[in-house]
Amino acid sequence: MATGANPDIIAATTIGATSSPDTTGDDPMTEKQAAELRALCEETGEPFDGNLTSAQAQDRIDYLKSRTDD
Repeated sequence: MATGANPDIIAATTIGATSSPDTTGDDPMTEKQAAELRALCEETGEPFDGNLTSAQAQDRIDYLKSRTDD
């Protein structure tokens, strides 16, 4: 840990991290994302796009989840 660094901030950013170091937002969506996105699209009547990047898929998943929370 860096000298003078706030351990609470470091822990929060590490714990809240959603991507693995092996992936970037430009990578294709994962199989898990594809399955979740497909189910959400079916539930909401939205079209499924299997060509999204991992970052785009996560944004779409978050959006569709917000629509189903109502």
